[in-house]
Amino acid sequence: PNLQPIACNRRDCPSRWMVTSWSHCTQSCGGGIQNRRVTCQKLTATGNSVPMSNDVCAQVAKRPVDTQSCNRQLCVEWATSAWGQCNGPCVGSRLSLQHRQVFCQTRDGISVSADQCGSLPRPLSTQNCWTDVCSVHWRVSLWTLCTATCGNYGFQSRRVECVRVHTNKPVQEHLCSWRPRPANWQRCNITPCENIECRDTTRYCEKVKQLKLCQLTQFKSRCCGTCGKA
Repeated sequence: PNLQPIACNRRDCPSRWMVTSWSHCTQSCGGGIQNRRVTCQKLTATGNSVPMSNDVCAQVAKRPVDTQSCNRQLCVEWATSAWGQCNGPCVGSRLSLQHRQVFCQTRDGISVSADQCGSLPRPLSTQNCWTDVCSVHWRVSLWTLCTATCGNYGFQSRRVECVRVHTNKPVQEHLCSWRPRPANWQRCNITPCENIECRDTTRYCEKVKQLKLCQLTQFKSRCCGTCGKA
């Protein structure tokens, strides 16, 4: 047979204390307060909740507290000493290192166990630093004109020197040795000379011809157009 639900206990429930959830604590540490609402209510047979006098519920049970302390742990924070001296040579992309002390303390400055700061991000105790030894770099000039317009013997050069980063003052080259030294010369215009129009590569070629310097190799290659004329 099909079971049919029937109503039962159709009388009002006894009055009782009702509480809400605790509010957020007023402090994150060092002791705060949180509250909740406490009321006396009766659930009627019709399913409605009716407010009642606190005295009615007090006869049934002790009134729950509506205030309590919270987050009573000490207020702590990470503290650090000043960074120590920057030590160590520059090697490759690595820089020198410096250290500092990191310790846990209360907000009143009292040192406590580091475990008590375990939930907080810990500051670095070591970092890379930039010493005077590292404050140098290679400085290069522009490439000179190629010594030939074609063939296998053209080359060009440039000046390479080690200088201070901030002042550009030249220093001894070994101070830059932790960085690769740029090339100070290279081959250029390495192409066959056949069927290539000979062109001057400087505007002083007429003067070179007047001074009869065309027989010199460095001028002949740069002024091959002018020097090649009858």
